[in-house]
Amino acid sequence: MKFYLKYIVVVCGFLSSCKDDVETLPESIIARDKMVEVIAEVELTQALIKLKLSARDTLYQKTLYSQVYQKFEISETEFNNSLHYYCSNPKEMMDVYLEAIERLSEKQVEDR
Repeated sequence: MKFYLKYIVVVCGFLSSCKDDVETLPESIIARDKMVEVIAEVELTQALIKLKLSARDTLYQKTLYSQVYQKFEISETEFNNSLHYYCSNPKEMMDVYLEAIERLSEKQVEDR
């Protein structure tokens, strides 16, 4: 699974035309606050892969992503469906990513 920020933003643009005007969050969609945490963890995983692993080591990459999903008690399908849902509203998705970046920045300051 290769999710990179620049590709996700492009996908969000394509999916924005499919936006539903539903006020309530569908049952199978990850709550916004949890989604922020999951995206922050996925970004850390992607950074680890870029720094430490060969792009050809896909088995280990899948293992790392599986650990993220297990940590948050979600499946890959739930994550992908939730990502699709949030991307249907680009402003909401941007807010989710900005909050995830903020959390990563706070974590970086704490680790120093």
